[in-house]
Amino acid sequence: MPDTNKPIATVQRMFAAFGAGHLDALIATVHPDSRWTYFGANPQPRKAELVGKERVRKFFEGILARLEMTEFNTDEFIVQGETVVVFGSESGKVKATGQTFHNEWTQKYVVKDNQITEMAEYNIQVEPQG
Repeated sequence: MPDTNKPIATVQRMFAAFGAGHLDALIATVHPDSRWTYFGANPQPRKAELVGKERVRKFFEGILARLEMTEFNTDEFIVQGETVVVFGSESGKVKATGQTFHNEWTQKYVVKDNQITEMAEYNIQVEPQG
C-alpha cells in the first residue's frame, strides 16, 4: 500500500482532484498560508503571486471557468525531501474565444505535514494558437 504521507502522494492527490474537477479536494491539499507563484502563458503571458487557500481557490476557479482542458499530463516526478518537481504538459482551448493552446510546464512543490506550502510553476506555450 502506498505511503499517503509522502510529499509526492500529496501532490498526486492535488493533480487527481484537478483532473476530476473537485476543487474542494484540491484545496484540501493546500496549506492555509501556502504561497503560489505562476509564470506562464495560459494562454497569454502573465505572472501571478497567490498567498493563502482562498487566493489559490480563486486561481483554480478562474482556470476551470476560462479554459477547457483537453489534455493534462504529468510526465515526470522528481522528489528530494519535502520538494517535488513535476514536468508536464497541457492542451485545451479558451472557452470564450475557442483559441487553442498547448503548453509545457515545470512545477515545484514544497510539502509539509501533507499540505502544499509552496508552489512555483513555469509554463510556456509551445504550439501556435488556432
